[in-house]
Amino acid sequence: MKKQFVRFYLLLLLSCAALLWALGSIVQLTQQEHWNYQLDAESLFKLQQQGQIIQQVPASSLYFPPELSALLRQQQIVAVDLPDGQSLYYRQSLQPTMLDQLGPLPTLSAANSSLPYLLYGALALLFLALLWPVFRDIRRLTLLTQQFAASPAPVQSQIHQGSSLYPLAQSMEQMASQISQMMAINQDMSRTIAHETRTPLARMKFTLSLAAQQLESRYQQRLLDDIEEIDALVSNYLDFSKLDYFRHQNPLPCHKTADFMADLASRFDIYQHAFELSFQSQPTIAHFHYSALLLAGQNLLANAIRYAKGSIQVRFEQTESYYQLTVTDDGPGLEEHPDVLMRLFRRGGNSSGFGLGLYIVNKVAQWHQGEVRIHSTPSQGTCVSLRWPSVAEIVSDE
Repeated sequence: MKKQFVRFYLLLLLSCAALLWALGSIVQLTQQEHWNYQLDAESLFKLQQQGQIIQQVPASSLYFPPELSALLRQQQIVAVDLPDGQSLYYRQSLQPTMLDQLGPLPTLSAANSSLPYLLYGALALLFLALLWPVFRDIRRLTLLTQQFAASPAPVQSQIHQGSSLYPLAQSMEQMASQISQMMAINQDMSRTIAHETRTPLARMKFTLSLAAQQLESRYQQRLLDDIEEIDALVSNYLDFSKLDYFRHQNPLPCHKTADFMADLASRFDIYQHAFELSFQSQPTIAHFHYSALLLAGQNLLANAIRYAKGSIQVRFEQTESYYQLTVTDDGPGLEEHPDVLMRLFRRGGNSSGFGLGLYIVNKVAQWHQGEVRIHSTPSQGTCVSLRWPSVAEIVSDE
């Protein structure tokens, strides 16, 4: 904002200075035809003491343009400005071949040369007094919007009522308050609906266990699969509601990768008997948002467990330019293009929905200024990688 203010201020100041210079030149041209001169009496007395107040010089020793020569013949006085800020004044002498020379005397314009600078200085101060409050309030509003983008919450602009930007500031405060209230209501509703949905699911499981003998095994398994699918969707929706609680940190904090991998592995201990889970980490420390990356890792592992046949590998790697968290399974792979799975609430070929989990992973990647890559081969497995720059100074683009 300071650069914009300086540019606009200089442009306006130079434009006004050029306008004043042009007007002054026009006034000077209009006054030249009067040929009136006001001389400094003190300079005349000094020349008189030196005995050089008036001299006669041959007319042939000087050249005047035709219009000035005509003025001299009419007994008019012609002034000639010298480079050192002085002037000589000429008049036709009584002798036709001679000219009377007066001077040199300080040029009248040189004596008053400080006046334009005073005028330009006053003009600069006037523009500064008029423009600075406006740009100061614009800067406050800019910082206010950046603050709201980093952490949505009601804000106070602290802009005076007399400012021309006061109505805009009031509208921004009202908008921030309404958006914050809507976000709070949305978060409360999502948590309430997700938690309350699990209560009837638990009752359905209990009722199904009581009626197991009265149902064929295929119908019983179908109901169990539907209940598990709804429960997985509820879990994903709870994770989705947590996204609003994560805030960007700039720069990203530094964490031990071993602690992160151990924490991630502990959340899937119950699957060790069914799958061969492998956790490997190459770097000892890395820069990442711990809670957000843990949530992404959980979703990647949950998807892998859903489709894996017997083994799942989790790797935390580092190269010269990026970090990478990779989850690889030996499942059936994907028949459709992996990019379509990144769409919100997209489903795969079977009845299990996993698009929301990958959406969460993609959102976490965006927070780290990274990307999600999916490589899958039918009947050979799927590899999903979350990659982000391996530098501490990552600028947030929320």
